[in-house]
Amino acid sequence: MAESRHENLGQNLRRSTAFLSGNGFASRFLPFHEIEDLYGRVRTTGGGSWFQRLLDEMPVSFRVDGKDWERIPKTGPVLAVSNHPFGMLDGAVLGALLTQVRCDAKIMTNFLLSGVPELQEHCIFVDPLNGRDSVQANRRALRQALLWLRTGHMLAVFPAGEVSHLQLTQGSVTDPKWNPMIARLARVTGAAALPVFFPGRNSVTFQTLGLMHPRLRTAWLMSEFLGQAGKTVEVRIGTAVSGDVLARLHGDQETIDYLRRRTYLLSRRSCAAPGPFLNPNFVFPRKEHAPIAAETERDALLAEIQQLDPGQLLEDTREFSVYVARAQQIPSLLRELGRLREITFRDVGEGTGESRDLDPFDAYYLHVFLWDKAKQQLVGAYRMGIGPEILARRGPRGLYTSTLFHYHPRFFEKLGPAVELGRSFVLPDYQRQFAPLLLLWRGIARYLSDHPETPVLFGAVSISNRYSPASRELIVRYFESRQPDEMAGLVRPRRPFRSSWLRPWDCTAICHSLRDLEDLGASVSDLETDAKGIPILLRQYAKLGGRLLAFNVDRNFSDVLDGLVLVDLRQTDTAVLERYMGKQGLARFRRHHLLSDPLALDMQELSSN
Repeated sequence: MAESRHENLGQNLRRSTAFLSGNGFASRFLPFHEIEDLYGRVRTTGGGSWFQRLLDEMPVSFRVDGKDWERIPKTGPVLAVSNHPFGMLDGAVLGALLTQVRCDAKIMTNFLLSGVPELQEHCIFVDPLNGRDSVQANRRALRQALLWLRTGHMLAVFPAGEVSHLQLTQGSVTDPKWNPMIARLARVTGAAALPVFFPGRNSVTFQTLGLMHPRLRTAWLMSEFLGQAGKTVEVRIGTAVSGDVLARLHGDQETIDYLRRRTYLLSRRSCAAPGPFLNPNFVFPRKEHAPIAAETERDALLAEIQQLDPGQLLEDTREFSVYVARAQQIPSLLRELGRLREITFRDVGEGTGESRDLDPFDAYYLHVFLWDKAKQQLVGAYRMGIGPEILARRGPRGLYTSTLFHYHPRFFEKLGPAVELGRSFVLPDYQRQFAPLLLLWRGIARYLSDHPETPVLFGAVSISNRYSPASRELIVRYFESRQPDEMAGLVRPRRPFRSSWLRPWDCTAICHSLRDLEDLGASVSDLETDAKGIPILLRQYAKLGGRLLAFNVDRNFSDVLDGLVLVDLRQTDTAVLERYMGKQGLARFRRHHLLSDPLALDMQELSSN
């Protein structure tokens, strides 16, 4: 029986090239015997999945980043969607890869491989040749696929249905259009969709034959397959798209277009930072970093904290205290704060390069800082500039953000009383805890509820160079497409962000298909080798209702990308605001701005006492 199946494999392969048999081309130039011989060797080996044994026998290896392995869902219905650059090799690699994680993974593949008995339990076979029996066979395959997903299993598919080839209209080698029927499989079953991308393409010979006749291209696939011997295939895996997200899309065509863009977005993932001539935002470094300054004596820090007024204590817990102070009150603390700023920013590839990160703005800005009581050390800080006070005394140039952005005079008229936030940091050892950042925000919120006359926040939020150029571009274009804002027309970056890592039409389409920050975060994660999402501060400002007005590249701060964020707390969701201000603080803030019935607010404040 096995021998009969072996013969069927050869018969199927010859069937796919039968149109060539008349001129003897197939028998002389196509490697039927080599394929059959390879299959015969694989049959006699043991251990591992059939897919892995095939790769070992060729030999071909594949490489998957450690973080990408973690993206593969271990349970539940999953539809893996992949581009199809090589042909037979794609299915073999995908089968070997997925069965290492899930023993229930199946591949939807060409019926030509149905002659391999070992594949019967691992594959669902479709017929792309449009023969007399194709329609019935493909309907049967779709029913099998639906049942497999509905019962909670994994299925991998190549939605193009044919191998990537030269598309003259696009001037590139890529998949033809993806079949929207594949999207229906996910939508009907509620399966998550897992994007998988293979970098690479078949040879020039393959592309040229395809221009002569598509069947010539198909016939040459066996030669392409054997030609991969001794190579390592890279596989990139994206973040799974949940069934709930897919359900929000409108119809099968929009869904398959979205999945294709998410898959091809993985092509822009870069393991290395661009060199100076490939990075349009590159600035040659001014000098080597100076050594970090010596630590300030703890006694001097404690003495300054003890001299602060009780009203300058904004938050107090068992472990931490949050204070607000002016520079004149805390000269020693400010020196230590500048030292720790520089340490923290250098840790993520930023920093001024000086021994301390201090500038002239520190002298007249307020400083909100977090103190670890047990260890008696600074943990983190924010810098606050009181807008009306600074503008009255120093004008717009007195604001730190004026070094990054040009402000139109009408900007501040429309802005109203506001507080500029910036230079935030939390020491690396404390960044795994959420409490330090939360307490700093609560301290700022307490200050604002005590001074409700400044209800608007604005400032620079950083996107570090640890993010790939493609991620930075996607973040910028997403907010530009989502945030049409009158205020944005009143501000210009001094050094605009420039990038061309994403093709304009792809970037625009991707941005329009991203529904929210979760989608954006997943797409950024797909582009990052360490799978990080969007910066946490950017996410927090967005939850407060923040709008991004412009982006600037800071040549004085390790070429970091800064977004100018604007938050009107009067428009922030009440539940979110209460988390930071507390019930009483929120009541004071809302009363000042007449955002609710004062009597109801009084009752709320009394009931909370």
